Amino acid sequence: MYLGGTELRYSVLTSGSCGNSYAFYDGKTTILIDVGLTLTGLKRRLVDADIPYTSIKALFLTHLHPDHVKGAGVFNRDSGINVHLTKSMRDGGTSILCKLGLKDNNLSTFDYGEKIVIDNFVITSFSTSHDSQGSCGYKIENGKDSFFLMTDTGIIPEAAEALAKDSNILFIESNYDDEMLEHGKYPYVLKRRVRGNRGHLSNEQAHDFIINSKLSNKTIYLIHVSENNNSIEKLNEMVSTLPVDNRYIICERGKSYWE
Repeated sequence: MYLGGTELRYSVLTSGSCGNSYAFYDGKTTILIDVGLTLTGLKRRLVDADIPYTSIKALFLTHLHPDHVKGAGVFNRDSGINVHLTKSMRDGGTSILCKLGLKDNNLSTFDYGEKIVIDNFVITSFSTSHDSQGSCGYKIENGKDSFFLMTDTGIIPEAAEALAKDSNILFIESNYDDEMLEHGKYPYVLKRRVRGNRGHLSNEQAHDFIINSKLSNKTIYLIHVSENNNSIEKLNEMVSTLPVDNRYIICERGKSYWE
């Protein structure tokens, strides 16, 4: 789905429990966030978004759950490009990284808040609250364009509001509708995990974050939408109560979106 044009092309390659991946391309360099796709799937979606695979200069990870990293090892071996992750993520994810075939010499680690410069991109991480050690979100800057990506967090991080207000384009998790989760088929333990402080953001939490951050004149993508505990109808209802001077795109599970 093509939604228009900007000087910097970006894409939600896929989002949801089936896989997550985001690409940012300035005509020379691409920064990839997560690769919860097969290598074939990644390359196909990049072609659809008109982003050259050979332009990827770095892969950054938000956390080590399979729907975000299952393609990371194959991507690293195919491209020779290192995988960037927080030091805490590396330290807590030894067994997962081993299964992916990622060794220390395939990894580049950083501290929360550290600015990583790759060509014209500046990438800054912030801590999130998820049941995967070292999880993080990102602010991605390139010239006049600034992006904010927050997914897989049970609570709103302290740094998020200021980073969001300072960004033009935002990707915000809106994972579940609380009523659908309550009356859905998930067992109690899983419901408690999703709702917990180290779980996911609900529609209500995403709504309140947008309101409380006083976001205006932004493009906002609602991402990581649950297949079982959310719906486009519920999200449309939520969006109808948000400030009208923002532009909202609801990312359906598994679909690609680009500009």
